[in-house]
Amino acid sequence: MADDDTTRITSRLTMQNLSVARNFSNYPTEDLTSNLAVQIVFCMFYVIIFVLGIFGNVLVVFVVQRNRHMHTVTNFFITNLALSDVLLCVLAVPFTPLYTFMGGWVFGKTLCHLVPYAQGVSVYISTFTLTSIAADRFQVIIYPFRPRMKIEMCMAIIIGIWVIALLFTLPYGLYMQLEEPYVFCEEHWPSEPLRKTFSLLTTILQFVVPFFVITFCYVCVSMKLKDRARAKPGSKTSKREEADRERKRRTNWMLIAMVFIFGMSWLPLNIVNVVDDFFSSANDWSYYRLCFFMSHCLAMSSTCYNPFLYAWLNENFRKEFKQVLPCFSRGSNRNIQRTREGCRGDKICNGNNTMQETLLPTSNTTKAQNPEGCELIILEPTTNISKEQEEIPSSSSKDFDDAAL
Repeated sequence: MADDDTTRITSRLTMQNLSVARNFSNYPTEDLTSNLAVQIVFCMFYVIIFVLGIFGNVLVVFVVQRNRHMHTVTNFFITNLALSDVLLCVLAVPFTPLYTFMGGWVFGKTLCHLVPYAQGVSVYISTFTLTSIAADRFQVIIYPFRPRMKIEMCMAIIIGIWVIALLFTLPYGLYMQLEEPYVFCEEHWPSEPLRKTFSLLTTILQFVVPFFVITFCYVCVSMKLKDRARAKPGSKTSKREEADRERKRRTNWMLIAMVFIFGMSWLPLNIVNVVDDFFSSANDWSYYRLCFFMSHCLAMSSTCYNPFLYAWLNENFRKEFKQVLPCFSRGSNRNIQRTREGCRGDKICNGNNTMQETLLPTSNTTKAQNPEGCELIILEPTTNISKEQEEIPSSSSKDFDDAAL
């Protein structure tokens, strides 16, 4: 009797696998992803994401690699984010729709283990790097008089992120198996509770924890910037104060955008994955696959947003982009000259890859050469500063905002 039950179950699973392998031919007509036109639309979205994601992130890596004066803590984190996004574009963007729309895994046994594993690793690296960027900005803005993170520590954190990502995703790569002869690449865990536990932990570590840390850091930074906007040093004119307040408002909106885009990009896909893991009956819903691809497209589109949010809005990156891109080369000679000259003037280096301009007049200042790899923070003299305002750094608003962005 037990053998008969096993035979019936195996036969039913075999028929289900065959129906999927036939390009959704046996799926109900309500399943829109089986429609050729819908598949073409999704493929167009994936192609756009792939091209923009590769172009933008490779450009970020290139401009940082080619200029030593771009070798700063923040830029190294942004470069690591760009590398993880390139990995995500190469492995997640093309393989996921091809696997589903073709109705089977045609890329071999090795890639069945490697591609899902690399996808999970790249997501971990991306979210952990975004969290590191937020934590670094929190440290710089909230505690401006503390020494900045050194390059060596930054590289150690980046290496740690990669090691943690590789280890945390290892079970996922090991338990992916190629089902033959129906050619499906699926998870095969020793037990169902273990699979659900791993999935829940992955969701918490990949999305929940980074989201709350990023939100906390940027909320604190935003509040700090608002406090600075209300401060009115006596040396500033009303026009200057108004310009600073406007800059702070723009910075606050950008910080809000960073949190919002991160949450909205990854939240839908995490919800779909949790539903799939704990409510398997949802797979029978005719619009389940459509929801999956919509949420997956949204998550992959973050690879296009990140170069803009974390690089293009930074003035130093913009100058480098204008030198590299032919369409921006005209009229950028002044920017090229300024970049080559570097951080010159009445500045001193604090030893933590940060240049600070002295508050003393020129006659009382000893000029120092700008060592390569130093990040410029210009400090201004102010008057009529209360004890409460003394806690706020007297760096110029523009450079203060550059640290925030």
